[in-house]
Amino acid sequence: MKKLIHNIRLQLESGNDLILASIVKSTGSTPRSSGSKMVILRNGEIDGTIGGGLVEALVLQAAAKLFNNLENAVTFKKFDLSNELAANADMICGGNVTVMLEHLSADKENTTIFSTIDTGLRLGQKITTLTLMDKGETSSTSSKRVVDLDQDVPVITNFPREELLTILIKSRKTDKPIVLESETKQLIAESFAPQPSLFIFGAGHVSRPTAALASSVNFRTVVLDDRSEFANADRFPLADEIKVLTNFENAFANLNVTESSYIIIVTRGHLHDKTVLAEALKTPARYVGMIGSSKKRNAIYDALIEEGVTQESIDRCHCPIGISIGAQTPEEIAVSIVAELIQERSGD
Repeated sequence: MKKLIHNIRLQLESGNDLILASIVKSTGSTPRSSGSKMVILRNGEIDGTIGGGLVEALVLQAAAKLFNNLENAVTFKKFDLSNELAANADMICGGNVTVMLEHLSADKENTTIFSTIDTGLRLGQKITTLTLMDKGETSSTSSKRVVDLDQDVPVITNFPREELLTILIKSRKTDKPIVLESETKQLIAESFAPQPSLFIFGAGHVSRPTAALASSVNFRTVVLDDRSEFANADRFPLADEIKVLTNFENAFANLNVTESSYIIIVTRGHLHDKTVLAEALKTPARYVGMIGSSKKRNAIYDALIEEGVTQESIDRCHCPIGISIGAQTPEEIAVSIVAELIQERSGD
């Protein structure tokens, strides 16, 4: 999602209008769930997917027609994947999906909104929007806004504040679109959740391919090192954040490490590894991994135990890091590390 939102921002900033197709309702067995998105450009190019197959082909046809409508028009398409449509397409899903197609003009308002969403996701923030449109299959106009729940709920005619707050909270909790209707209007709350944060301590030769590969499989990557000649955008062009540290002793200052965060330790020396690991084990991070041999690991673990760190805490650390695939080069080691991150994320 992060990459898709970023590409929407770039298209709008370049003056290109587009169609944003989103699954807003899904029941039963479907190729993709609510919240899945796809972008269609005027030249027919697409980015993302809402499941492929016949449904996606029909959505592309509808998008081509919508380009001829007024900008910011919206239309809804419903597909029953349990009937003749699915049978003719050799599909065995058996569910139902409703797809919302929005014709986003490259105006200042839309550009600002998707710039805000893009920036928020890169910073690890969850962003919620409200889209107001006419009730029915097609709306000739729509308006979208970013909602900050730390401020007051916006006032929208014909929609009570309590109901607005309910759908906003539900959307943020489920990360799925929530629809609210009045007699003449409908409102859709959508939340854009950031990808799991991966904090990479150390910006050396293993970190570069690891950060790039992790970004490609939907981790939000943050690279940290005390050397600006290593920790920079030239070396890590895909990193969401790059932090040049004063020292590793205070490496976790101002970091938002949560239960969904991942930490890998690949600094340039054992002393830095030990310093970072000691602090990492104090966090609620879902995963903590450290590169190094068994000999190095045992030396660091023994030192931490002498300093009062419990064995239970130390057992959280994956070391040697990564899945055993006989990796030798930095790129191969990166594959090993990211494979273990994916395994942890999937719960296997």
